Amino acid sequence: MIKALLARGERNVDIQFYFNRQDRPVNSGRISQIRNGTYGPQIPSATDQELDAFLNDFKAGGVGVAVNEKDAKPPTISETAVALFEQHADGSWRLRDGETTRQECKETFNPKKMTPIIKAIAALANNKGGYVFIGIEDEGCKVVGLADESFQNTDIVYISQKVKTFLTPTPDFIKLTIKIGGMNVGVIYVEKYAEPPIIVSRDGDGLEGGTILFRSSGQSAKISAGDLLILLRERDQASQSKLLKSAQRVADIGLQNSLIVDTREGTIEADDTKVMIDRNLADQLEFIREGEFEEVEGAPALRLIGDVRAIEPDGQIRERIENRVLTADTALRAFLAQEHVRSPMEFVRESALVQRQWLPIFYFIGHAKVSVEAAIEALLQTDAVYANSKAKALERLRGELSAFKQASGQAAPILQEIQQGNFDELEDTHEDPAIARAIAGLPANFEHMQDVLDLLQRMFLRAEGNSSLKGAVFKAAARVDEIFFLPPLRD
Repeated sequence: MIKALLARGERNVDIQFYFNRQDRPVNSGRISQIRNGTYGPQIPSATDQELDAFLNDFKAGGVGVAVNEKDAKPPTISETAVALFEQHADGSWRLRDGETTRQECKETFNPKKMTPIIKAIAALANNKGGYVFIGIEDEGCKVVGLADESFQNTDIVYISQKVKTFLTPTPDFIKLTIKIGGMNVGVIYVEKYAEPPIIVSRDGDGLEGGTILFRSSGQSAKISAGDLLILLRERDQASQSKLLKSAQRVADIGLQNSLIVDTREGTIEADDTKVMIDRNLADQLEFIREGEFEEVEGAPALRLIGDVRAIEPDGQIRERIENRVLTADTALRAFLAQEHVRSPMEFVRESALVQRQWLPIFYFIGHAKVSVEAAIEALLQTDAVYANSKAKALERLRGELSAFKQASGQAAPILQEIQQGNFDELEDTHEDPAIARAIAGLPANFEHMQDVLDLLQRMFLRAEGNSSLKGAVFKAAARVDEIFFLPPLRD
């Protein structure tokens, strides 16, 4: 049954709800092992009919434990979403209240055209949060089901990268699939953003930089003046409430027992005493919520980005704890999503630390606002884990090596299509390795940067477990990096 629930996109914590009891708690780590196939691969999954019967007959506490109403767990997101639909006399299933300020319907999902989804996510997050349902007709909100498996096969990481590219700050959302009348319906549940507004941060793909999108009854559109005033008033009230809570907390602890950390000025203040923090360390004191990671015992996943050092009383560094798990994949994802990373030179130095010879580097050099010469010096001073990777990166920085390779064979006609901006049918008619080789053959005057970045993002997700394809994607990305971010040659 757990396998069937995983196949429907249920989260570990939601699956636990069905099987936990006082004398037998279900370990979330075990569910993760079932998810990745390391536990019980020989056990067959329940059929859709068996799972539907299980869910229909399930009662909270019905696994042999008497549960008081006050102890009953609240319904899951999936259960709440399913409850929003009803069957009509003609046998059709429809969204009971239609499109509202918390519900938006989409009939289809196209991972190559994410603008409608991005707009819906931004609009819902700026208002009350809510659901984007996919596989629902706009007219009458009738359930027609997902036409294909594009939604199920699109990793939430890809959607998150697209959202991060165009929205600032990044809203939180969950992707899942539910069954309504035997049909698959895609669901993106969006949380209300605590301190709106979320703003469209850049132009592109039908989005206009600087726009604030807002969900009103029946539509997601630019926010009206009245709604903007209400939104800003609510944000100010929330900020004042936070400030009052903080003041109360300080009062409870006692001012003499409290510390104030000012990351802007790089100080820790206690009464009349100030302790200085290194400027570089102060700039890096930031917790970043990366999204919903694999759950272990239900613990939330947070990652600290920044150097953490233990200091001896005399001020000498005794120990350095590595500041991040930075990998070649991390660097490529950041480049493809055009992320503004906090320590771009670390991404340049990564070329000496991983067994990859085609990392994007010029984008991060530009982001760091340093010269190529300064980047060369930084790389020279980096102790190489992989000397060959470092040597190749230095050759690229000096203009002695390029990712460009003349497209031939199957890649030649694909190159022409890409240059003409024909991306819609590209992945349906050509294999990924040939597309990657075509991108590596792009000329210096190529213009469709965002389209090719989106294309490489999708290919990179499909390359998981395929080392040959992944290498081709890295080289293609390095070529795009050269075209758009290589500084002009100086006389």
